[in-house]
Amino acid sequence: MLSPLVAAIKSLTAMPTISAFASANVACTDFAAAANEHIINWGLKPNTNQQTPQIPDFAATMLAENNGIYIGDTSQKNVYLTFDLGYEAGYTPAVLDILKKHNIKAIFFLCGHYIKKEDALVQRMLDDGHTIGNHTNLHKDLPALSDEEISKDISEFTQLYKEKFTAPVVYFRPPKGRLSARVLHEADKQGLKTVMWTSAIVDWGKAAIDAEASAQKLASRTHPGNIILLHISNSGTPPMLELLIQKLTEKGYSLADATSL
Repeated sequence: MLSPLVAAIKSLTAMPTISAFASANVACTDFAAAANEHIINWGLKPNTNQQTPQIPDFAATMLAENNGIYIGDTSQKNVYLTFDLGYEAGYTPAVLDILKKHNIKAIFFLCGHYIKKEDALVQRMLDDGHTIGNHTNLHKDLPALSDEEISKDISEFTQLYKEKFTAPVVYFRPPKGRLSARVLHEADKQGLKTVMWTSAIVDWGKAAIDAEASAQKLASRTHPGNIILLHISNSGTPPMLELLIQKLTEKGYSLADATSL
C-alpha cells in the first residue's frame, strides 16, 4: 500500500506545468545515454496562490519508487527549512542564532569539504537539534557519473561524517538539483531519503541578496508542505531569514521540524 505522502505525490501530477525540468531522454553523457534515462534539472515553476507546484508523472514516479520526496505534509500549513552548504562563508553562526531564537529545526545538506573544515559548526548544528544531510563528498554532477562513481561520491561523504560525528545521516540531496533514477536508486540503496524542494531563490552568490525582496518572494510562493531550499553564501541571508520567518508566521504558517520529513 502506498504511504499517504507517496499517494499525495502521485496525485499532484495532472498538470505538468514545470518549465524547468529537462523531461526528455537527455543523453548528456555516455552513462546517461547508455541508460536512456531522464535527467532532471530540478526547479519548479512557482505558484503565488498557496497552491502546490506540480511535477510531471515520470518525476513523481521516480521519486516515489526510490524513497524520495519534494514536499512535506500538505494537510497542515507547515513549511520546512533546508540549507545546502558546500563551504562556510562566515554567516552560518548568525543563521543558527535565528533558528535557535525561533526554535526551528532544519536540515543542513553538507559536502565533504564542510565536514573536514567546520567541525565546530557541524557540532553546533547537531547540538541545536538540526539534522545533517548528505550533499555528496565532492559536489559532482551525479547523472554524468558511472554507477560506481555515484556510489563512491555519496558513500565517501557518509564515511567522512561518521569519522567525526555519531548522529545518523538519513537524508540526501543531489548537487545542483541534478538527478536521475540511477542517482535516486543509489541513495536509496545506501539508506538515504532524497529530499528535493518546492521553493528556492537565487541566493548562492557572494553578493548580498536583498533581504526584504527575497523574503517577500519566498513568502509569496509558499504553500502547505513547502520545503524551502536556502544557501548561506552572503551577508543578506541572516536578515532575509528573520524577515521570512516573520512573513510566514503572519500568513498563518508554522515552521515545522524539517528533521521529521
